[in-house]
Amino acid sequence: MTSKKEVIPTLLAFLTLTFLLACGQSNSNKNATNSDKAIIDNQELTIDTFSTFPPEIDGCSCYFSNDSVDFKNREYIYINDFAQTSFLKINGVLTKFTQTEFKDINKTTRIAKAKSDKFEMTIEIHDGIQNGHETWLNTGTIKLTDKNGKTITKKLYRHF
Repeated sequence: MTSKKEVIPTLLAFLTLTFLLACGQSNSNKNATNSDKAIIDNQELTIDTFSTFPPEIDGCSCYFSNDSVDFKNREYIYINDFAQTSFLKINGVLTKFTQTEFKDINKTTRIAKAKSDKFEMTIEIHDGIQNGHETWLNTGTIKLTDKNGKTITKKLYRHF
């Protein structure tokens, strides 16, 4: 039979060991979280397509695709409300931007800049040729930069 004097040190050793192991697990979770954050920070930027307009875009809007095929298939990469709000799908997440600057460079070229919490975007639009009685072809580029300085530039296409 074991006495109380033998049980108490064993119990204390068990509780201490359990506490130390729990602390070690907590630190390993922090390391995994930091590792996951590093993976996210090192992730390449992608501009993806979407086909459903966000609810903030109501009424008149301007939207662009990668090319004529995507445009015909209603797959867009950029949309704005002709005011202050625009959207871009970045790494699979539809991201809202607020316009910070807009200027006409000349009769056929405009530049707009916008920001979100994590990104800055510059859109350059060139009025193209008239492609039919009441249709036009516009092209341009979109430049996206994240807070770490990573940048992606992509061509835009719009036929309206």
